[in-house]
Amino acid sequence: MASRIDSVIGERMERRRATAIACVEPLLRGLRSDGFDVVVIGSLARREFKSHSDVDFLVRGNLDSQGRAKVERAVAAAMRGSGISYDLIYADDLTPERLREFEHDLV
Repeated sequence: MASRIDSVIGERMERRRATAIACVEPLLRGLRSDGFDVVVIGSLARREFKSHSDVDFLVRGNLDSQGRAKVERAVAAAMRGSGISYDLIYADDLTPERLREFEHDLV
């Protein structure tokens, strides 16, 4: 019985991970083509994405309020309907030490 439950949980986690990747990859390509430097960090970048994980985006570069709004709209649109939450982290808002911690997860 336990192995069946483990199998179902594993399948569910893999589907969720695949959904996250399907949302993120075209989003990042689109943002990069628009001149934005956005990367995924955290559990998805480390390939440790689980059933409770969210997607963490690190937005690098100096963005004005219009640039931030454009990134926020694009991310919200890409993740809408996925059932996966996300965090937007702006490098400009971080201390150098905290930024290094986040960039440690880059892939």
